[in-house]
Amino acid sequence: MSCPSAAGLQLVWSNVVKLAQSLYREAPGMEPFRPDQRTPVANFFLAGSYTRQDYIDSMEGATMSGRLAAAAILDQPVALATCAAVA
Repeated sequence: MSCPSAAGLQLVWSNVVKLAQSLYREAPGMEPFRPDQRTPVANFFLAGSYTRQDYIDSMEGATMSGRLAAAAILDQPVALATCAAVA
């Protein structure tokens, strides 16, 4: 079962790259210091893997942060896609 956004696509090539220590490990108690996408400065928003979201310092985190920042800019609730195949 594939995700709806992948319906009709065909994988033609893949490769797995494993890098030792490719993600940093956050020390306990550091989460409150990660900035939110919405800032106290009017019309100023942040996006990036370092911001407050579920995937620390990764491409997934940067992508999720961008979605969260866009939702904050539009002042709309976050609507992240879900896939039953991996949930």
